[in-house]
Amino acid sequence: MSKTNKYLVSLAVTAVLTAVAVIISRFLSINLWNMSIGFSFVAIMLCGMLTGTIWGGVCGALTDFIGAILFPFGPYFPGFTATAFLSGVLFGVLGIAAKKIKSTPKFIALCIAVIVVKEVVCSLLLNTLWISMLYGSPFFTVFVTRIPLSAVTAVLETLFAVIVKASIIPALTKEKGKM
Repeated sequence: MSKTNKYLVSLAVTAVLTAVAVIISRFLSINLWNMSIGFSFVAIMLCGMLTGTIWGGVCGALTDFIGAILFPFGPYFPGFTATAFLSGVLFGVLGIAAKKIKSTPKFIALCIAVIVVKEVVCSLLLNTLWISMLYGSPFFTVFVTRIPLSAVTAVLETLFAVIVKASIIPALTKEKGKM
C-alpha cells in the first residue's frame, strides 16, 4: 500500500471511529460530575490499535472536543482533551505491541502494564486534577472516589484489548488482504 493510501485509510478509520466514540460517549454513557461510565474507549482503543499512536491520540482528542462542543455536560476544558489524546496514544502503543508480540501471555502482561499506567496517569491523576480545578473540589477526595471506577475500567480495557488483538485485528487484516 502506498504512503498516500495508508494515510487516507488511517484518516478514514480515525474519522469513522471518532464518530462512533462521540455517539457512544454522549448518548450511551452515564456521565456524572466527576466520572463517566461508558464504552467509548472501545472505539478509541480500536483506532489506536489499528492506526498507531498519533491517530489514536487524534481520535481520543477529537472525541472529547467534538463531544464537548456539540453535546456539553459542563464547561469545555482543554485539559480533558489533552488527557484523551494521551489515552489514545497509549492505546496506539498497544497496537504496535499487538503487531510485534505474538505470545498472548506477553501481550496480556503488556496490556495490563499500559492500561494501569493509562488509568493511573490519565484518569486518576490528570482527570482528577482537572475536575478539582474546575469545580474547586479537594483533589484527594475526588481521587479516592474515582479509584473503584478506574479499577473496573482497567479490567474491562484489558479484556477488550485482548479481544481486539485476538479477533478484530486478524479479521480486518484478512479483509484488507482481499482488497
